[in-house]
Amino acid sequence: MDPGRMLPEQASAAHVPGLAVTFAAAFRDDATIRWPMPGATPAVLAELFGVILTPYARSGVLWKIGGYDGAAAWLPPAMAGRFAAIEQATRAAISPLTGDGGVRYAAFWDWLNDHLPGEPCWFLDLVAVAPAAQGRGLGRRLVAHGLERAHAGRGPAFLETATPGNVAFYQSLGFQVVSQQQAPDGGPVIWFMQTPRPAHTPAKTRER
Repeated sequence: MDPGRMLPEQASAAHVPGLAVTFAAAFRDDATIRWPMPGATPAVLAELFGVILTPYARSGVLWKIGGYDGAAAWLPPAMAGRFAAIEQATRAAISPLTGDGGVRYAAFWDWLNDHLPGEPCWFLDLVAVAPAAQGRGLGRRLVAHGLERAHAGRGPAFLETATPGNVAFYQSLGFQVVSQQQAPDGGPVIWFMQTPRPAHTPAKTRER
């Protein structure tokens, strides 16, 4: 099937173990993972993403494509507004996976949470494509799928990335860099990106 015609489908909790392996492989060199968890093995990374993805699958905001080839977590505005609380609730399970009891991980995500938009936004928290499936347009389809929903709701979308090569990719989909900052204590450089609010959109949106 033409990857460009493939449609993302909602992932369930049963899909999380397989998708966690996909995310572990895709994020193996990502600074947002490697800086707070240096030396983490593929097995540890898969366990990490199992913890992170589970609440998203249970909430119906995790979308997969091509079986386990790729997935994205798109949080609608109401859930994006609670992201910090959702993220912090995972730390008890994540801290034992780190080498310092979660100290650096917590500090990094506390800083990142402080940089989320104050206005209602759709939040692309995570998107990954398995290395063997990259180059087929699956990541673009996963991002476009969420943008279609954001545009239908007349709201902007937001993301952050620590990968310089991703900036142009997201720009090609309509995102603009709104801030570029280095995390404290020698942490990674983060690009914060957002799509423009559609014209004639009220200052606040309501979900149905």
